[in-house]
Amino acid sequence: MEKIIVTTPTELESIIEKVFDRKIVPEEKVEKTYSINQVAKLLGRSHKKVSDLVALGVLKTTPDNRIFESSIRAYNNK
Repeated sequence: MEKIIVTTPTELESIIEKVFDRKIVPEEKVEKTYSINQVAKLLGRSHKKVSDLVALGVLKTTPDNRIFESSIRAYNNK
């Protein structure tokens, strides 16, 4: 059996805001990422060299191969 919920627009808006507050990651917790080309330019290296560093696991990436800023910093500090 299906349930029908009766609510006011204000209550619905409040519920939606609560859901979004739980699901959205605060901006300060999202780390900046760069493409391989961007990192190559930043480091003054070739695209191949940066790709090799990614393949070796020296530079940590997202699933779509964007390189984390913290990984670039760690590499530069070596």
